[in-house]
Amino acid sequence: MYIVIIGAGGIGKALVELALEDKHDVVVIERDEEKCEELARKYDVTIINADATQEETLEEAEIKKADALIATTGDDAINLMVVSLAKNLKVPLLISVVNMEEATPMFKEKGVSIVKNPDNLMAEYLYKSVKHPTMDSFMHVGEKAEMFTIPLSMKSKFSGKNIKKIKLPKGSLIVAIEREGEFIIPTEKVVIYPGDKITILAPKEDVDKVEKIFSGK
Repeated sequence: MYIVIIGAGGIGKALVELALEDKHDVVVIERDEEKCEELARKYDVTIINADATQEETLEEAEIKKADALIATTGDDAINLMVVSLAKNLKVPLLISVVNMEEATPMFKEKGVSIVKNPDNLMAEYLYKSVKHPTMDSFMHVGEKAEMFTIPLSMKSKFSGKNIKKIKLPKGSLIVAIEREGEFIIPTEKVVIYPGDKITILAPKEDVDKVEKIFSGK
């Protein structure tokens, strides 16, 4: 893929590393010269020290051949302007960080895939780690459901039982099981054992109930 990344802050640098590891072609646009120099010292990547809200800058980045553009700046106005320009230039995949919740509808109107403010996401993750210490890998699924992973405790009455015998709350579903690094498809006949990492999709209001089932609390 040919990916254009806007911003060379913490998120931008992490994206560059991940994209290069997967052998993608990457162009970074950053107007802070110092950040450009720092990125150039660490990565073999094309860097344009310019204003991404100017169409000529996007043209310099060969935006018309881009498969995706990702806007990562801390300024929603900049991110929105850049994705708007990229949309007009027919970039097929547009992704942006959205820092202020109230800006979300404007990005959605343009068909942009959005990522919430990273600080809020981190705070939410840390809070859930306190509230549900046995659980990991939280992810929102729409507005009303969550996906998470929980290890099966020896205290659970379902330890050593097959999935068919587990009565989950309505709308909840076992999505996957990981056992000693191996992936197991969760059919009714599969028996679960202590230490199995079980990935579950559940309505938000039933997360506590599901945790009790597998943790044995």
